[in-house]
Amino acid sequence: MKVIGVGNLKGGVGKTTTSTSLAYLLGRYGKKVLVIDADAQGNASQTMGAYNPDEEGLAGIMLGDKSAEEVIKRTRYENVDIVTANMWLMKANAKILNSEENQIDRIENMLKTECIHSKYDYVICDCGLLLDITVINVIKAADMLIIPVKAGGYGIKAVENMIDQTKGLHEGQQVKVLMTMKTGNKTNKETAVWLKDMYKDKMFKTEIRRSVVAEKAETAEKPIPAMSQGSNTARDYNSVIKEIMSEEEWNEAQEYIKEKRRNKKTGRFQKID
Repeated sequence: MKVIGVGNLKGGVGKTTTSTSLAYLLGRYGKKVLVIDADAQGNASQTMGAYNPDEEGLAGIMLGDKSAEEVIKRTRYENVDIVTANMWLMKANAKILNSEENQIDRIENMLKTECIHSKYDYVICDCGLLLDITVINVIKAADMLIIPVKAGGYGIKAVENMIDQTKGLHEGQQVKVLMTMKTGNKTNKETAVWLKDMYKDKMFKTEIRRSVVAEKAETAEKPIPAMSQGSNTARDYNSVIKEIMSEEEWNEAQEYIKEKRRNKKTGRFQKID
């Protein structure tokens, strides 16, 4: 099981878009995926069609009031489950700060439970923009930390801040920077060159292109690939999946899609959603 955290201490850089797009695509490739919404705004929960303002969700785990089995919900997307979040999480963060008990291993301990560790191939954690107790829990538990950065602006400075602030929480953690909302203008191109020169192998080779589909998907509360698989942005996220997977795993994923497209009666290939 691979645990991936998606976070940046800057808003508007595509954290939730990245989290939900990756989760949707991994599920489509036959991987069992658990999304953990670690942001009190609950945007990932809304995008996956599972938001409920009256359920404790992740807050129940953080406070020790609920078990993993009690908070995991199905989403409307294939192979993707979720632990939801809402404003209960903000209250939980405040309460935990005043606790003398262990504070930063709660999500990690949850992921070690049999109902999660033996069931899921990937856990995708969508972080809020504050480095609160919940986000620290995610970073400590994550094997990989993806830091989305919008081309240009203050988001670039926030990348280094994120790396500095989270250093030492998880030894051996793989940190990857993902450029989002890229256009073809001069500033974007210069930013891309600077980022690659600065972070080298910590940069994803793939850059996520800006698309009007992203705005439509956000309004419709859907992952971008669910809104339009043929859009540039959806294709870019698919390329990110290829970078995350091993070569063997990627080949297996292609075979899964191929078999899914094959009509069992005729043997011919057909289009799938």
